[in-house]
Amino acid sequence: MQPLPRFRIYSRPREYAQLARDVVSRRWNVGESCRELEEAIARRVDVGHAVCASKARVGIFLAIRALIQPGRAVILSPYTITDVINMVICAGGVPVFADLEPDTCNVDAAEVEKLIDAETGAVMVTHLHGLACDVERIADVCRQRGVPLVEDAAQAFGARRAGRHVGTFGDAGIYSFGMYKNMNAFFGGMVVTPHEDLGERLRAEIEGFPPQELGYYLSKVATGVATDVATWPPLFRSLVYRVFRFGFLHDVGLLNNQVTVDQNPEMKRSLPESYLRRLTPTQARLVLPQLDRVESDILARIAFAELYHQGLRDVPEIDLPPLYTDFTHTYTYFPIQVDDRPALLRRLMQERCDVAAQHLRNCADLDCFSEFYRDCPRARRTARSVVLLPTYPRYSLVDAHRNVRVIREYFGRA
Repeated sequence: MQPLPRFRIYSRPREYAQLARDVVSRRWNVGESCRELEEAIARRVDVGHAVCASKARVGIFLAIRALIQPGRAVILSPYTITDVINMVICAGGVPVFADLEPDTCNVDAAEVEKLIDAETGAVMVTHLHGLACDVERIADVCRQRGVPLVEDAAQAFGARRAGRHVGTFGDAGIYSFGMYKNMNAFFGGMVVTPHEDLGERLRAEIEGFPPQELGYYLSKVATGVATDVATWPPLFRSLVYRVFRFGFLHDVGLLNNQVTVDQNPEMKRSLPESYLRRLTPTQARLVLPQLDRVESDILARIAFAELYHQGLRDVPEIDLPPLYTDFTHTYTYFPIQVDDRPALLRRLMQERCDVAAQHLRNCADLDCFSEFYRDCPRARRTARSVVLLPTYPRYSLVDAHRNVRVIREYFGRA
């Protein structure tokens, strides 16, 4: 039996139907849905202010720019997409890379504490793969030192520590509505903050941006449609997986590059003009109904995390993320770390398991950011070793058990 795909985007036919109705009826930029979404998010995460942004990364840019003086240092994880680093640079910040914890792929609180000095303008943490970082400790340190804290919670909406939502521990938090996040508007984001002055400043700035162009947005929707079609189980199992399996096992770059992101990293010193747009009411209308299924989807992912953890915890060659079932971690993926990732991925593909290497880089080592180089050995190892096991709600227990079986057999623990 061919496997289910390694990922599926968070879309349903009704979302495409809603989008089509809005485009045909010319309601693309009509209505108060953005304000309704802001109010719904603010209530849900119990924060004072929420402001829609065209992209999560734009929210990072606006928050950092509002919180620091130009030329000040911003301490952050090097294990992220390059455009996150670029948002800090474009906002006037100087990236200072802090190394990672060994198990969560998140920034190490002790490293952050060690790096804060008189030049620090802000700290930014990322809750990667839906795994909450040690944000309580970092927030305490930032308060003691008088340093603003920004949370990149793009992959972790719904995660909580001690009952408090990630994204609300600092001065600003950013959520994402991208295709592979747990609420999908095909792209888009939200900035939340407890500070009225910061919320009003961000809102005034964003309201001065032009609306998102329909053609650009529809091009992203077209990518979503193509992804949905390609990962539709009957088509994926009968054709798509066979093609990509052949490409992987025979090293066909043209095929393998289709599932690789951030292939040509470069540094940006100014924000692309196309980023400075407003989220549209149509995008907000797509997200609002999805709020009702966030918790049930998280429970499904936690169940897969329990299965993987139970099945692999006795394999010493694998570093597992910690297991929490109380929404501390929402497991957008279940990231495991192994020393010889290519060999394990090859065995999994040979045995008809569709899982992915995490293609994030250690940005501290990239040539394009060489002027900000800092030795981060755990981030370097993480960037070489992470394998993402699928946890999305429509994934199957049969495939998850097969992933565990093949991995155990690979390490000689059948």
